[in-house]
Amino acid sequence: MNRNGMKVMRKERRRDRRRGLNLEATLGGHEVVLTDLSAAGFGAALDATDRTPFSFRLGAQSRLELKAPQGAPLSLSVEIVREMGDNGVVGGVFIGLTDAAYNAIEGILTGRSQRRG
Repeated sequence: MNRNGMKVMRKERRRDRRRGLNLEATLGGHEVVLTDLSAAGFGAALDATDRTPFSFRLGAQSRLELKAPQGAPLSLSVEIVREMGDNGVVGGVFIGLTDAAYNAIEGILTGRSQRRG
């Protein structure tokens, strides 16, 4: 609510629509579950039982590693753009995404192994 007692809706700032999913991955060496994914970025829930320290601070760069359902493992360079909130989810964007990586992500999002060109 704002100071006038009016409810304020947050504006969506994402370029691409994200798809909710539940896919195991590794972010900076920590096991995570991808909660959403788009061609531009991701949301990842941290394992609450993982007691090793992590540094998913705003602007931090790391590697996201995941296995596409019908493909080779992906290792993607990412930047954290949303620090971990109360829900235990961090958000990030992909950095320097190759065409092959883009196609693999597109395949995960659409259920196809490759984008047709």
